[in-house]
Amino acid sequence: MPKYGTDYTKSALDLKNPLEVRDLLLAYGKAKDESDAAGDAYDTATKALPETLAFDKAIIVTDIAHNAVKEAIDRCGSYQMIKEGLYALKQGRTSVTYSVKTVRELIPDYAKAVIAEEVDARKFNGLVKGGLVTEAQVKAIEIKTPLAPAYIIGLATVPEAEVPNAD
Repeated sequence: MPKYGTDYTKSALDLKNPLEVRDLLLAYGKAKDESDAAGDAYDTATKALPETLAFDKAIIVTDIAHNAVKEAIDRCGSYQMIKEGLYALKQGRTSVTYSVKTVRELIPDYAKAVIAEEVDARKFNGLVKGGLVTEAQVKAIEIKTPLAPAYIIGLATVPEAEVPNAD
């Protein structure tokens, strides 16, 4: 039997492949197919209705108006009229970080409490992939913190059979 889809063996919790879950998953797949087909039929049936056309046009007009206001703000400046509840503002935002060196100099008694030292996971994984760190070292270094489980519910699309080359 051909294999397709992603293998989640390493990350799955309590992987037992019970028949009840399989049957429910297949029922879910049928329900999803019916839902998708009904949605497609609905879209086809309603796409020419005056209300649908008006809605689609309203979205386009709203986007054009929104972009025109943004361009006017950039060109002319921000606008605010609190009494009327009208706001067209370009707001300045700032991200604040703190100098580790200066914290150590000015408040050395608190430096250890506020300065976090951590390993860059991306760079560390590069060392592992490059063979510069052994699996035993990884096991000794890594700290695993359990998170809330995620649910992956879906059916992989069966790949189409390869068509032999007609050349």
